[in-house]
Amino acid sequence: MEMEIEVEFKRSEKTALWCDSYDNLLEMAEENGIKISSECAAGICGSCKVKLLEGKVEMDTQEGLDDEDLRENMILPCVSVPLSNLVLDV
Repeated sequence: MEMEIEVEFKRSEKTALWCDSYDNLLEMAEENGIKISSECAAGICGSCKVKLLEGKVEMDTQEGLDDEDLRENMILPCVSVPLSNLVLDV
């Protein structure tokens, strides 16, 4: 049985269930009416980075993040999929 993964968008005060039809968290956010600015949508520019408050994600690349971003638990939603329930600061 597939585990349901819940993604909470804290500042937007919205919660949505992850499903495999989403390619990444950015697409999920957009389809649920949550605006995250993005340019390249490939994990390179870093314009979509958001703070991961709780949970674990898998990122295809971390190229758009610097060392400080990583220390602050920033993620790139355009190349991230959730591995657990998440709380994002957006």
